[in-house]
Amino acid sequence: MERTIYHGSENIIKKPEFLRGNLHNDYGLGFYCCSNKELAREWAARKNGFGFVNQYKIRDDRLRILDLTKPPFDNVLYWVALLMHNRELSSSLEENFPRELKYLEDKFLIDTSNYDIIIGYRADDSYFHFPEAFVRSEITLTSLNAIFKAGDLGKQYVIVSKRAFDLLRFVDYEETKPSNKEDYYKRKSDADKVFTDLLNNDRYSKEKRLRDLVIDYE
Repeated sequence: MERTIYHGSENIIKKPEFLRGNLHNDYGLGFYCCSNKELAREWAARKNGFGFVNQYKIRDDRLRILDLTKPPFDNVLYWVALLMHNRELSSSLEENFPRELKYLEDKFLIDTSNYDIIIGYRADDSYFHFPEAFVRSEITLTSLNAIFKAGDLGKQYVIVSKRAFDLLRFVDYEETKPSNKEDYYKRKSDADKVFTDLLNNDRYSKEKRLRDLVIDYE
C-alpha cells in the first residue's frame, strides 16, 4: 500500500540521506516520520517556533516491516528493550539496574537489521521518563501498558534501509505556525503531569514491576 508520512524539521528535506542522523534515537539510525501531521508540526516548531512539515509517500507492501504496535511484537517490553538498547542511558541507570537491562536485552531485544521500516511508539524526552521509571521499578507493568496503549505517544514510521530510502518520494512541504510550539510544550506539560500522577499512584501498588519479572526469570 502507499502511505503518506510526515517529517517535522527546521529544514525542507526533499531527499533524506541514508545512514545520516542520530545513532541514539529510539530505534537507532534512520529517518523518523509519523502519520500524524499535527505531531510533525509540533516537532518542527519546538525549538524556534517555526519550521517545516515535509510530506512523503512510500509504497511499502514489498518491504520488511517491524511493527511494534501489532502482534507478535506488540508486547510493551519489546519497545522498552529497543529504547534501552539504542538510547544513551544515564550512568545511574546502567550502574544500578544491570540485571533489569540484561533481562530486557536477553528476552525482548529484536535484531532490527533485517527490516526496511520500523513502526513503533515515540519516546521523546517527555515520554522517555516512563520506560526509565519502569526499569527502576518505580511504575508497574500494568501502568506502562496503559501508557503504551493510550495512543498519546503517537506512532513513528522509521525508514532504516537503503531500499526503503530509495522508495521514499517527496511530495510537498508546509510551514509551521508559532502556535505549534505552544502545542508541543502543552503536550510535554501534560505528559509530565501524567508521569507525576503515575509515580504517586504506583507507589504502593502490588502489581508486577520489572524487578519481579527479573526474579521470576532468574
